[in-house]
Amino acid sequence: MHYMIRSVLAAVLALGPTVSFAAPSEPSEQTSKAEEGGPISPEDIVGLKDMREIAMSPDGQSILYTVTNQIATAGSPRQSIWVVPTNGRRPARLLAGAKGVSTAPQWGPHGQRIAFLSDRPNPLVEEENTEFRFATKVEGARAGKGEAMGTTQAWMMSVDGGEAIPLTALRTSVTKLAFAPDGRSLAFLAADPETPEEQADAEAGRDEVVYGEPGHFTRLWILDLETGDARRVSPDGLNISEMAWSPDGSQIAVSTADHTDINTFFYGSGVALIDPQTGKLGEPLIAHSRGPISWSPDGSKLLSSVVHRDSPIGTAVRVHDLTRGETLKLGDQYPGLFTHFTWAPDSRSILATTFEATRSKIVQIKLDGHINTLAKLDGEAHDLALDASSQRIAVALSSPERPSDIWTLTPRGEATAITRINPQVADWTIGDVREVSWTSTVDGRTIYGVLVTPPGYDGKTALPTVVQIHGGPEWAWWSGWLGSWHEWAQMLATHGYAVLLPNIRGSDGQGTEFARAVGSDWGGADYQDMMDGIDRLVAAGTSDPERLGIGGWSYGGFMSAWSVTQTDRFKAAVIGAAPVDMAVLARTTDIPDFSAAYFGEAQEHLGDLDAVSSVRLLDKVETPVLLLHGKADTRVPPDMSLQYYTGLRRLNKPVELVYYPGEGHSIQQRAHQIDVQERTLDFFETHLKPR
Repeated sequence: MHYMIRSVLAAVLALGPTVSFAAPSEPSEQTSKAEEGGPISPEDIVGLKDMREIAMSPDGQSILYTVTNQIATAGSPRQSIWVVPTNGRRPARLLAGAKGVSTAPQWGPHGQRIAFLSDRPNPLVEEENTEFRFATKVEGARAGKGEAMGTTQAWMMSVDGGEAIPLTALRTSVTKLAFAPDGRSLAFLAADPETPEEQADAEAGRDEVVYGEPGHFTRLWILDLETGDARRVSPDGLNISEMAWSPDGSQIAVSTADHTDINTFFYGSGVALIDPQTGKLGEPLIAHSRGPISWSPDGSKLLSSVVHRDSPIGTAVRVHDLTRGETLKLGDQYPGLFTHFTWAPDSRSILATTFEATRSKIVQIKLDGHINTLAKLDGEAHDLALDASSQRIAVALSSPERPSDIWTLTPRGEATAITRINPQVADWTIGDVREVSWTSTVDGRTIYGVLVTPPGYDGKTALPTVVQIHGGPEWAWWSGWLGSWHEWAQMLATHGYAVLLPNIRGSDGQGTEFARAVGSDWGGADYQDMMDGIDRLVAAGTSDPERLGIGGWSYGGFMSAWSVTQTDRFKAAVIGAAPVDMAVLARTTDIPDFSAAYFGEAQEHLGDLDAVSSVRLLDKVETPVLLLHGKADTRVPPDMSLQYYTGLRRLNKPVELVYYPGEGHSIQQRAHQIDVQERTLDFFETHLKPR
């Protein structure tokens, strides 16, 4: 079997009731107990770095990547760009980002320079400085002194190091950028700045918001790197979220929408071609696109992932053949989730990472629809790069023993880590991570999950057990690193808990039909899948039935809030950002199409929505509850938790509610991330380990 995998890979490459607001805390200066062999603390977790955005150099000799100083934090105030040799024979080298944010690295066509985004001090903003040749010269594009401070702009530097050169000084942030194939120009995306009228209104306190009106459209710009001239290319009334140059530079594929709201971004974007010289936009080619667009090396085809038209649950692969004018549907019935793509050099197939059950694979997708497994990975892959000349694949991969690093795979299928972004983890004594499965009593389906047990656990003692449900429902747990502000398994395991992470129906990893299987049945068969997993651990003697806890964030919060209305088996529940009133959610979330995908239009299904709303069943709750919620959450409005809290409080049931000011659906601030974990750990310690 291993020989077959390696051969295919080589062939392709040859081709107590309280309401409180969390107070900030200072970073701890104490020696980490985890590094001394003790349990992992919240401070240890927030000290971990994350890695994203790998990019292979044109000659295949080096890889750029971005390091984020807080794991699982999209808005981390520290992000830096590094470069490492593909062969791993020399250590990685910092290129940009000793302070602030530097991200989105792009290789120039000849591999001698890179472009990137950064919020570093910009001399083009601070003063008129003619020393910099690549000033953005366009009316309204250059900011006056101080106007663009704090914005993210485009920069360029030699890959050998030295000073970075600012390319733009707009009054709004640049969000994406890409070199033209000839290296003479740079395409970038940036939103329209405030108009003088809007600025005057803001200064006068006229800050009313007319809900539903478009915000500032994000436009496609092209910067001439020889003259410094920048021009807006995309037409009015069009929002651009993705872009990709054709190999010959004659066209740019763009992901477009006619509105700026996030719901349209998720469910209403489409791929079209735009002429970079005239700005003329072609007809839509791929509907309902989501994520990056990729040209085949020969320029004849476009690749994008899409959400399904009939129900935006699950993703699929679409390739539009420009010569034939037809779109190929690939992988719709594949029993896994495609996550990242890259074309094979001959333009006849695609390499992709997939997520299946609890692990990632690398597969080859042929244009006739056949899919071959090239390699099985021990963990979760979240980026992919390919170099045809060296016949080497690079993946960003987290494994059970360490957070994400860059791993390379040779044509023989040998995987080697070439970075060590979190070296301190090597000194930690961590929990054992293994895939588990069981049969659902609902319909006999196989349900997969991950079990994390304390270091050195011998299986002879029944443990206090926490079941943590992932967000989504369309998401999944993985047999990889499981430690962040919302992934509690490793922290809890080192404090003596077994942690069950079930991929119940509705999850990714078993195909689109499985992801859609919850339909309007949230809290039904998915709940039973979870309980079946708990029963399996109790029967095996792993879990103490008298010391069971439950927790989760978002949909995981929904399931936790729902479960304690259905059973008294749980002795503690940590409920994060939970939708507990589904009819209200359908009309207040910033992505209403999400609710409609599962339940249908709210007005026609109010009974169905009420039937799965745990806030209607609070009289059934006998479990102590801890509610956690970002105060600025627009995905699941924070009043959801207030409803649950007030309802339980009025019934004299044990409940606590903590709001995090300034936080949305995902917690970003370091102090708040620590607080989430500390409260979670303390709550389970109090209720599952009675003294």
